[in-house]
Amino acid sequence: MKKMITLISVLALAIPVFTAPSASAETFVFQSGPLTNLDPAGATVNGGFTKFTTKGGMYMQQCIAPVAGARPATCSDELQLWISTKGEVGSVSATGPIAFKVASTITGRGVAVDCTKTSCGIFFRLDRSATADTSEDLFLPITFREGAAAPLLPADVVTVTLNTKPLTRNVPMALAYRQSAKIVATAQSGLPVTLTSLTPECSYVNGTLTALKGAGQCALAHRTAGNDKFAASSANYPFILEPGTQKVERATKELKKGKPKAMPAESNFGEVITYKSLSKNCRVELNLIESQKRGVCTIVATAPAKEGMWLALKQDLRIRVS
Repeated sequence: MKKMITLISVLALAIPVFTAPSASAETFVFQSGPLTNLDPAGATVNGGFTKFTTKGGMYMQQCIAPVAGARPATCSDELQLWISTKGEVGSVSATGPIAFKVASTITGRGVAVDCTKTSCGIFFRLDRSATADTSEDLFLPITFREGAAAPLLPADVVTVTLNTKPLTRNVPMALAYRQSAKIVATAQSGLPVTLTSLTPECSYVNGTLTALKGAGQCALAHRTAGNDKFAASSANYPFILEPGTQKVERATKELKKGKPKAMPAESNFGEVITYKSLSKNCRVELNLIESQKRGVCTIVATAPAKEGMWLALKQDLRIRVS
């Protein structure tokens, strides 16, 4: 069964309602008011989900019509919503009314599109939790009546990097627990770029994004306000969270023969470290190491993992004895 739009006459109000079911699995149904003859100066499509997918959240975006078998090549940077049942910061509830703004001109990734001349519509897709899953992809065409369109402003090209590596909107990147992650964002317009963490699993403060868990997902959002020369811009950048790597910080690298020296008692994540000597000329007691012979002392440091946070530690250390 192909995806389709069914026009239902509501006898009491005589208002057309458009129902958009997903075809293959039919896991969501969206109903709204008219999608044709919309105001070119700007309009709002009011509707809601009578049935929502259980696979995760969804994105709604105004996009150009996709080529068969592919996703739209251009979608608006600004005219989009994140729909969720979990109430994350920046999301709209899937159980409440949906007010989706559309326009006869859109800009996305530096491309400007006139939707009175190019086929455009509302595109549904699963959110960052399943970016490669196209089972819920659905495009609903919209049209605009003749009239004065809103001014077409060029898209503002915003670049966001993590440790100098560019981020791609809606494409997940791995981020480990407590990993050093410096964020830099610049806009072609020169306007300030506002960055916000959308989920409690990560925090964003003064240019640093920090994963507070070692499993799950989080997301960073950017927004520019726009001005009389550039359109406003917004985007989400998802992250797949991974366990952090424990290590021995500020470990002793040299010993004096016959003089014990303390090794760090805890890992970088606060786990108690257990030390064991692998060399006959070295003796370890708790975190104290001592050698009665010059040469090299090899010890192994271990610490337990914490599920959903960090990996177990097992690190060999070579210490020179003089």
